[in-house]
Amino acid sequence: MHTFDGILNRLTLPLLLLLAVGLVSSCDDTPIVGGDLSADDVTVNSDSLLISSLSVVSSPSFSGNRTFVTTGRVEDPVFGDMTATALLRPSISRESEADTIGENAVVRLSLNISSRYGAETARSDFEVVEIARQWRSSSWRYDSIPALAKNPDMSRKVVGRFSITDADSVTVRLSEEWTGKYREIFNRRTSTLRDSLYRADMPGLAIVPAEGTEKMFSVQVSRARLLIESGGGMRDLSKEISSSAISLEKEGPDEAAPGSSKPVFNTRGSMLELDIDFTEEFLGTTNFSRVELVLYEDTLRMKTGIPADFERPRFETMLVYFLNPDQLNFAIAVDPSFQATRRAEDSSYRVNLTNLANERLRNGGDDRRLYAVVGGNDGRLIPTLLSGLDSSERQPKLLITSISKE
Repeated sequence: MHTFDGILNRLTLPLLLLLAVGLVSSCDDTPIVGGDLSADDVTVNSDSLLISSLSVVSSPSFSGNRTFVTTGRVEDPVFGDMTATALLRPSISRESEADTIGENAVVRLSLNISSRYGAETARSDFEVVEIARQWRSSSWRYDSIPALAKNPDMSRKVVGRFSITDADSVTVRLSEEWTGKYREIFNRRTSTLRDSLYRADMPGLAIVPAEGTEKMFSVQVSRARLLIESGGGMRDLSKEISSSAISLEKEGPDEAAPGSSKPVFNTRGSMLELDIDFTEEFLGTTNFSRVELVLYEDTLRMKTGIPADFERPRFETMLVYFLNPDQLNFAIAVDPSFQATRRAEDSSYRVNLTNLANERLRNGGDDRRLYAVVGGNDGRLIPTLLSGLDSSERQPKLLITSISKE
Protein backbone atom coordinates (compact mmCIF):
# COMPACT_ATOMS: atom_id res chain seq x y z
CA MET A 1 0.00 0.00 0.00
CA HIS A 2 1.35 3.43 -0.94
CA THR A 3 1.29 6.14 1.69
CA PHE A 4 -0.40 9.46 0.98
CA ASP A 5 3.02 11.15 0.94
CA GLY A 6 4.20 8.61 -1.65
CA ILE A 7 1.35 9.49 -3.95
CA LEU A 8 2.02 13.21 -3.67
CA ASN A 9 5.65 12.73 -4.65
CA ARG A 10 4.52 11.36 -8.03
CA LEU A 11 1.83 13.87 -8.88
CA THR A 12 2.30 16.68 -11.30
CA LEU A 13 3.02 20.17 -9.89
CA PRO A 14 -0.51 21.59 -10.46
CA LEU A 15 -2.10 18.66 -8.71
CA LEU A 16 0.40 18.87 -5.87
CA LEU A 17 -0.45 22.52 -5.30
CA LEU A 18 -4.19 21.85 -5.40
CA LEU A 19 -3.98 19.10 -2.83
CA ALA A 20 -1.62 21.10 -0.63
CA VAL A 21 -4.01 24.06 -0.53
CA GLY A 22 -6.94 21.78 0.28
CA LEU A 23 -5.13 19.98 3.06
CA VAL A 24 -3.72 23.11 4.69
CA SER A 25 -7.07 24.89 4.62
CA SER A 26 -8.80 21.92 6.22
CA CYS A 27 -6.45 21.87 9.23
CA ASP A 28 -7.22 18.14 9.21
CA ASP A 29 -4.43 15.62 9.71
CA THR A 30 -6.68 12.54 9.71
CA PRO A 31 -5.44 9.91 7.19
CA ILE A 32 -7.61 9.49 4.11
CA VAL A 33 -9.97 6.53 4.27
CA GLY A 34 -9.32 3.97 1.55
CA GLY A 35 -5.70 4.88 0.85
CA ASP A 36 -5.02 1.91 -1.49
CA LEU A 37 -4.70 4.04 -4.62
CA SER A 38 -2.19 3.42 -7.33
CA ALA A 39 0.30 6.20 -7.91
CA ASP A 40 -0.59 6.27 -11.62
CA ASP A 41 -3.43 8.17 -13.30
CA VAL A 42 -4.66 9.97 -10.14
CA THR A 43 -7.10 12.88 -10.50
CA VAL A 44 -8.81 15.25 -8.09
CA ASN A 45 -12.60 15.63 -8.23
CA SER A 46 -14.92 18.20 -6.71
CA ASP A 47 -18.53 17.17 -6.16
CA SER A 48 -21.53 18.95 -4.67
CA LEU A 49 -24.18 16.94 -2.80
CA LEU A 50 -27.46 18.62 -1.83
CA ILE A 51 -28.75 18.02 1.69
CA SER A 52 -32.48 17.40 1.59
CA SER A 53 -33.10 16.23 5.16
CA LEU A 54 -33.22 19.42 7.18
CA SER A 55 -35.80 20.91 9.52
CA VAL A 56 -36.16 23.36 12.40
CA VAL A 57 -36.39 21.87 15.88
CA SER A 58 -36.89 23.48 19.27
CA SER A 59 -34.77 22.94 22.33
CA PRO A 60 -35.60 24.02 25.89
CA SER A 61 -33.36 26.98 26.41
CA PHE A 62 -32.41 28.68 29.65
CA SER A 63 -32.22 32.47 29.77
CA GLY A 64 -31.08 33.18 33.31
CA ASN A 65 -27.83 34.98 34.10
CA ARG A 66 -26.83 35.55 30.48
CA THR A 67 -24.38 38.27 29.48
CA PHE A 68 -27.27 40.42 28.23
CA VAL A 69 -30.98 40.86 28.87
CA THR A 70 -33.43 41.90 26.16
CA THR A 71 -36.76 43.66 26.36
CA GLY A 72 -39.26 45.07 23.87
CA ARG A 73 -41.64 44.12 21.11
CA VAL A 74 -40.93 43.65 17.39
CA GLU A 75 -43.14 42.76 14.44
CA ASP A 76 -40.59 41.32 12.04
CA PRO A 77 -42.05 40.58 8.58
CA VAL A 78 -39.61 37.69 8.16
CA PHE A 79 -39.26 36.19 11.64
CA GLY A 80 -42.65 36.92 13.18
CA ASP A 81 -43.91 38.78 16.23
CA MET A 82 -41.77 38.74 19.37
CA THR A 83 -42.19 40.22 22.84
CA ALA A 84 -39.38 40.09 25.40
CA THR A 85 -39.37 40.96 29.10
CA ALA A 86 -36.16 41.53 31.05
CA LEU A 87 -35.98 40.50 34.71
CA LEU A 88 -33.45 42.17 37.01
CA ARG A 89 -32.80 41.83 40.72
CA PRO A 90 -30.41 44.45 42.14
CA SER A 91 -28.08 43.46 44.93
CA ILE A 92 -28.80 44.70 48.45
CA SER A 93 -25.40 43.77 49.92
CA ARG A 94 -23.56 46.34 52.00
CA GLU A 95 -19.86 47.02 51.78
CA SER A 96 -19.72 47.96 55.46
CA GLU A 97 -22.09 48.28 58.38
CA ALA A 98 -21.70 52.04 58.10
CA ASP A 99 -23.55 52.06 54.77
CA THR A 100 -27.00 53.63 55.02
CA ILE A 101 -29.51 55.23 52.68
CA GLY A 102 -30.89 58.63 53.69
CA GLU A 103 -34.56 59.58 53.99
CA ASN A 104 -34.48 61.78 50.90
CA ALA A 105 -32.60 59.29 48.74
CA VAL A 106 -33.22 59.08 45.01
CA VAL A 107 -32.83 55.69 43.32
CA ARG A 108 -32.29 55.28 39.58
CA LEU A 109 -31.86 52.22 37.39
CA SER A 110 -29.01 52.76 34.93
CA LEU A 111 -28.97 50.68 31.74
CA ASN A 112 -26.48 50.69 28.88
CA ILE A 113 -27.88 49.88 25.45
CA SER A 114 -25.73 47.38 23.56
CA SER A 115 -27.96 46.67 20.54
CA ARG A 116 -31.34 47.58 19.06
CA TYR A 117 -33.86 45.58 17.05
CA GLY A 118 -36.56 47.27 14.96
CA ALA A 119 -37.19 50.42 12.97
CA GLU A 120 -35.24 53.49 14.04
CA THR A 121 -38.40 55.61 14.12
CA ALA A 122 -40.55 53.02 15.91
CA ARG A 123 -42.13 53.82 19.25
CA SER A 124 -39.94 52.66 22.14
CA ASP A 125 -41.60 53.26 25.50
CA PHE A 126 -40.97 50.98 28.48
CA GLU A 127 -42.19 50.42 32.01
CA VAL A 128 -40.32 49.16 35.06
CA VAL A 129 -42.73 46.87 36.93
CA GLU A 130 -42.34 45.12 40.26
CA ILE A 131 -42.20 41.32 40.18
CA ALA A 132 -44.74 39.72 42.51
CA ARG A 133 -43.14 36.38 43.39
CA GLN A 134 -39.69 34.91 43.88
CA TRP A 135 -37.98 33.43 40.83
CA ARG A 136 -34.75 31.55 40.22
CA SER A 137 -32.47 32.79 37.49
CA SER A 138 -30.60 29.46 37.43
CA SER A 139 -33.69 27.61 36.18
CA TRP A 140 -35.45 30.38 34.22
CA ARG A 141 -36.27 29.61 30.58
CA TYR A 142 -37.25 31.83 27.69
CA ASP A 143 -40.79 30.43 27.83
CA SER A 144 -41.14 31.08 31.58
CA ILE A 145 -43.76 33.71 32.44
CA PRO A 146 -42.99 36.27 35.15
CA ALA A 147 -45.58 37.15 37.79
CA LEU A 148 -45.93 40.93 37.72
CA ALA A 149 -47.13 42.81 40.79
CA LYS A 150 -50.56 44.48 40.66
CA ASN A 151 -52.03 47.58 42.20
CA PRO A 152 -55.35 47.25 44.10
CA ASP A 153 -57.16 48.26 40.90
CA MET A 154 -55.41 45.29 39.18
CA SER A 155 -53.26 47.49 36.95
CA ARG A 156 -49.57 46.74 36.68
CA LYS A 157 -47.52 48.10 39.55
CA VAL A 158 -45.27 50.44 37.57
CA VAL A 159 -42.35 51.97 39.48
CA GLY A 160 -40.70 53.76 36.54
CA ARG A 161 -41.14 54.73 32.90
CA PHE A 162 -38.68 55.64 30.16
CA SER A 163 -38.13 55.80 26.40
CA ILE A 164 -35.02 54.89 24.48
CA THR A 165 -33.41 57.22 21.97
CA ASP A 166 -30.19 57.02 19.99
CA ALA A 167 -28.19 57.48 23.21
CA ASP A 168 -25.97 54.66 24.47
CA SER A 169 -27.59 54.52 27.89
CA VAL A 170 -30.74 55.39 29.80
CA THR A 171 -31.35 56.17 33.47
CA VAL A 172 -34.84 55.87 34.95
CA ARG A 173 -35.88 57.20 38.34
CA LEU A 174 -37.74 54.64 40.45
CA SER A 175 -40.82 55.51 42.51
CA GLU A 176 -40.64 56.81 46.07
CA GLU A 177 -42.64 53.81 47.26
CA TRP A 178 -40.14 51.30 45.82
CA THR A 179 -37.22 53.42 47.05
CA GLY A 180 -38.68 53.52 50.55
CA LYS A 181 -39.05 49.72 50.75
CA TYR A 182 -35.52 49.21 49.47
CA ARG A 183 -34.13 51.81 51.93
CA GLU A 184 -35.91 50.25 54.90
CA ILE A 185 -34.52 46.79 54.19
CA PHE A 186 -31.05 48.04 53.22
CA ASN A 187 -30.69 49.94 56.50
CA ARG A 188 -31.28 46.82 58.62
CA ARG A 189 -28.18 46.16 60.68
CA THR A 190 -28.37 42.35 60.62
CA SER A 191 -27.31 40.89 57.28
CA THR A 192 -29.34 37.70 57.78
CA LEU A 193 -32.54 39.63 58.45
CA ARG A 194 -31.77 42.05 55.62
CA ASP A 195 -31.32 39.25 53.08
CA SER A 196 -34.40 37.28 54.17
CA LEU A 197 -36.64 40.36 54.06
CA TYR A 198 -35.31 41.33 50.65
CA ARG A 199 -35.96 37.86 49.20
CA ALA A 200 -39.48 37.80 50.57
CA ASP A 201 -40.62 41.37 49.93
CA MET A 202 -38.72 42.55 46.84
CA PRO A 203 -38.36 39.78 44.21
CA GLY A 204 -37.05 42.21 41.59
CA LEU A 205 -37.97 44.39 38.63
CA ALA A 206 -39.27 43.57 35.16
CA ILE A 207 -38.67 45.85 32.17
CA VAL A 208 -41.63 45.44 29.84
CA PRO A 209 -42.62 47.21 26.60
CA ALA A 210 -45.44 49.71 26.99
CA GLU A 211 -48.53 49.40 24.84
CA GLY A 212 -47.75 50.27 21.21
CA THR A 213 -43.98 49.79 21.49
CA GLU A 214 -42.41 48.21 18.40
CA LYS A 215 -38.75 48.06 19.27
CA MET A 216 -36.34 45.92 21.30
CA PHE A 217 -33.06 46.66 22.98
CA SER A 218 -30.47 44.63 24.88
CA VAL A 219 -28.54 45.54 28.02
CA GLN A 220 -25.19 44.21 29.19
CA VAL A 221 -25.99 43.03 32.71
CA SER A 222 -22.52 43.65 34.15
CA ARG A 223 -22.84 47.35 33.30
CA ALA A 224 -26.37 47.79 34.69
CA ARG A 225 -26.52 49.51 38.07
CA LEU A 226 -28.89 50.69 40.77
CA LEU A 227 -27.68 54.22 41.51
CA ILE A 228 -28.57 55.54 44.94
CA GLU A 229 -28.16 59.23 45.68
CA SER A 230 -28.30 58.99 49.43
CA GLY A 231 -28.47 62.68 50.35
CA GLY A 232 -27.84 64.29 53.72
CA GLY A 233 -24.09 64.35 53.20
CA MET A 234 -23.90 60.56 52.92
CA ARG A 235 -21.90 58.99 50.15
CA ASP A 236 -23.77 57.74 47.11
CA LEU A 237 -24.04 54.00 46.49
CA SER A 238 -23.98 51.88 43.34
CA LYS A 239 -25.40 48.36 43.45
CA GLU A 240 -24.83 45.74 40.77
CA ILE A 241 -27.45 43.34 39.38
CA SER A 242 -27.27 40.00 41.22
CA SER A 243 -29.77 38.01 39.09
CA SER A 244 -31.20 38.41 35.60
CA ALA A 245 -33.26 36.54 33.02
CA ILE A 246 -35.38 36.99 29.87
CA SER A 247 -38.90 35.86 29.01
CA LEU A 248 -39.82 35.62 25.34
CA GLU A 249 -43.12 35.18 23.52
CA LYS A 250 -42.69 34.39 19.84
CA GLU A 251 -45.14 33.77 17.03
CA GLY A 252 -42.95 32.84 14.09
CA PRO A 253 -43.61 32.04 10.44
CA ASP A 254 -44.37 28.56 9.12
CA GLU A 255 -41.15 26.65 9.76
CA ALA A 256 -42.43 23.36 8.30
CA ALA A 257 -42.78 24.40 4.66
CA PRO A 258 -40.78 21.80 2.69
CA GLY A 259 -37.77 23.19 0.86
CA SER A 260 -38.18 26.69 2.23
CA SER A 261 -35.55 28.74 4.02
CA LYS A 262 -35.30 28.02 7.72
CA PRO A 263 -35.35 30.61 10.55
CA VAL A 264 -32.95 29.87 13.40
CA PHE A 265 -32.42 31.84 16.62
CA ASN A 266 -29.34 32.12 18.77
CA THR A 267 -31.54 31.45 21.82
CA ARG A 268 -31.57 27.74 20.82
CA GLY A 269 -35.37 27.94 20.64
CA SER A 270 -35.05 27.14 16.92
CA MET A 271 -32.11 25.11 15.64
CA LEU A 272 -31.47 23.71 12.17
CA GLU A 273 -31.36 19.90 12.21
CA LEU A 274 -29.38 18.17 9.43
CA ASP A 275 -29.57 14.40 9.02
CA ILE A 276 -26.61 13.56 6.77
CA ASP A 277 -25.85 10.03 5.61
CA PHE A 278 -22.08 9.70 5.97
CA THR A 279 -21.79 6.55 3.85
CA GLU A 280 -19.84 5.72 0.71
CA GLU A 281 -23.13 5.43 -1.19
CA PHE A 282 -24.06 9.04 -0.39
CA LEU A 283 -20.60 10.59 -0.47
CA GLY A 284 -19.72 8.72 -3.67
CA THR A 285 -16.19 7.96 -2.48
CA THR A 286 -14.04 7.12 0.50
CA ASN A 287 -10.93 8.73 -0.98
CA PHE A 288 -11.53 12.36 -0.08
CA SER A 289 -9.25 15.07 1.19
CA ARG A 290 -12.02 17.40 2.40
CA VAL A 291 -15.72 17.26 3.23
CA GLU A 292 -17.26 20.69 3.78
CA LEU A 293 -20.78 21.62 4.85
CA VAL A 294 -21.99 24.84 3.21
CA LEU A 295 -25.01 26.77 4.49
CA TYR A 296 -26.09 30.13 3.04
CA GLU A 297 -28.00 33.01 4.53
CA ASP A 298 -31.15 33.87 2.61
CA THR A 299 -30.07 37.49 2.31
CA LEU A 300 -32.77 38.40 -0.22
CA ARG A 301 -35.71 37.23 1.87
CA MET A 302 -34.22 38.68 5.06
CA LYS A 303 -34.65 42.12 3.47
CA THR A 304 -38.20 41.49 2.24
CA GLY A 305 -40.89 43.75 3.65
CA ILE A 306 -38.73 45.67 6.16
CA PRO A 307 -38.43 49.46 6.26
CA ALA A 308 -35.19 51.11 5.22
CA ASP A 309 -34.41 52.07 8.83
CA PHE A 310 -35.12 48.58 10.22
CA GLU A 311 -32.14 46.96 11.94
CA ARG A 312 -31.51 43.50 13.34
CA PRO A 313 -28.61 42.60 15.59
CA ARG A 314 -26.45 39.87 14.06
CA PHE A 315 -23.77 37.28 14.76
CA GLU A 316 -20.97 36.24 12.42
CA THR A 317 -20.28 32.75 13.82
CA MET A 318 -22.18 29.52 13.27
CA LEU A 319 -22.08 26.85 15.98
CA VAL A 320 -22.75 23.22 15.04
CA TYR A 321 -23.50 20.45 17.54
CA PHE A 322 -23.34 16.70 16.88
CA LEU A 323 -25.89 15.08 19.19
CA ASN A 324 -28.54 12.43 19.53
CA PRO A 325 -32.02 14.01 19.24
CA ASP A 326 -32.72 13.18 22.89
CA GLN A 327 -29.57 15.10 23.88
CA LEU A 328 -30.95 18.42 22.62
CA ASN A 329 -32.05 19.30 26.15
CA PHE A 330 -28.37 19.34 27.11
CA ALA A 331 -27.06 21.28 24.10
CA ILE A 332 -26.72 24.41 26.23
CA ALA A 333 -24.30 22.59 28.54
CA VAL A 334 -21.82 21.31 25.95
CA ASP A 335 -19.39 22.99 23.62
CA PRO A 336 -20.18 22.98 19.89
CA SER A 337 -18.46 20.31 17.80
CA PHE A 338 -17.75 22.74 14.94
CA GLN A 339 -17.64 26.47 14.27
CA ALA A 340 -17.55 28.57 11.12
CA THR A 341 -17.34 32.30 10.44
CA ARG A 342 -19.66 33.95 7.94
CA ARG A 343 -17.99 34.70 4.60
CA ALA A 344 -18.89 38.23 3.57
CA GLU A 345 -18.46 37.61 -0.17
CA ASP A 346 -21.34 35.13 -0.42
CA SER A 347 -22.96 35.17 3.06
CA SER A 348 -22.13 31.51 3.60
CA TYR A 349 -20.95 29.40 6.52
CA ARG A 350 -18.50 26.62 5.63
CA VAL A 351 -17.94 23.88 8.20
CA ASN A 352 -15.09 21.39 7.85
CA LEU A 353 -16.58 17.91 8.44
CA THR A 354 -13.62 15.89 7.14
CA ASN A 355 -12.76 14.33 10.49
CA LEU A 356 -16.40 13.49 11.15
CA ALA A 357 -16.85 11.86 7.74
CA ASN A 358 -13.72 9.75 8.25
CA GLU A 359 -14.85 8.68 11.69
CA ARG A 360 -18.33 7.69 10.48
CA LEU A 361 -16.92 5.67 7.61
CA ARG A 362 -14.56 3.81 9.93
CA ASN A 363 -16.95 3.15 12.81
CA GLY A 364 -20.39 3.17 11.25
CA GLY A 365 -23.37 5.41 11.94
CA ASP A 366 -25.77 5.97 14.83
CA ASP A 367 -28.66 8.31 15.61
CA ARG A 368 -26.55 11.43 16.05
CA ARG A 369 -27.30 14.45 13.86
CA LEU A 370 -25.93 17.90 13.23
CA TYR A 371 -27.67 20.91 14.78
CA ALA A 372 -26.72 24.36 13.57
CA VAL A 373 -27.39 27.77 15.08
CA VAL A 374 -25.88 31.18 14.39
CA GLY A 375 -24.48 32.84 17.49
CA GLY A 376 -24.27 32.04 21.17
CA ASN A 377 -27.14 32.07 23.65
CA ASP A 378 -26.01 35.25 25.40
CA GLY A 379 -29.39 36.86 26.15
CA ARG A 380 -29.76 38.88 22.97
CA LEU A 381 -32.38 37.91 20.38
CA ILE A 382 -30.67 37.42 17.01
CA PRO A 383 -32.47 35.60 14.17
CA THR A 384 -30.95 34.26 10.95
CA LEU A 385 -32.61 32.80 7.86
CA LEU A 386 -30.73 29.90 6.26
CA SER A 387 -31.46 29.03 2.64
CA GLY A 388 -33.40 25.85 1.86
CA LEU A 389 -33.64 23.59 -1.17
CA ASP A 390 -35.82 26.06 -3.06
CA SER A 391 -33.02 28.66 -3.09
CA SER A 392 -31.39 28.50 -6.52
CA GLU A 393 -27.62 27.88 -6.31
CA ARG A 394 -27.71 28.49 -2.54
CA GLN A 395 -29.05 25.18 -1.31
CA PRO A 396 -27.46 23.52 1.73
CA LYS A 397 -24.82 21.12 0.46
CA LEU A 398 -21.69 19.09 1.04
CA LEU A 399 -18.64 19.92 -1.05
CA ILE A 400 -16.51 16.79 -1.53
CA THR A 401 -12.91 17.00 -2.72
CA SER A 402 -11.84 13.45 -3.59
CA ILE A 403 -9.05 11.49 -5.25
CA SER A 404 -9.68 8.84 -7.91
CA LYS A 405 -8.03 6.92 -10.73
CA GLU A 406 -8.85 7.81 -14.30
